Amino acid sequence: MSQATNQSWGGRFSEPTDAFVARFTASVNFDQRLARQDIQGSIAHATMLARVGVLTE
Repeated sequence: MSQATNQSWGGRFSEPTDAFVARFTASVNFDQRLARQDIQGSIAHATMLARVGVLTE
């Protein structure tokens, strides 16, 4: 294996992970922990936009 197994794709590819991909995916575990709050915030924002007439239901 050329990559650490803590990556979701660890061990599946023979080439090393591109540096950009490694940086781009570095926060996935943290992002997953924030997902619920992010979704709740998006729903609240959309609700407010609908109430003030920016969005229609």
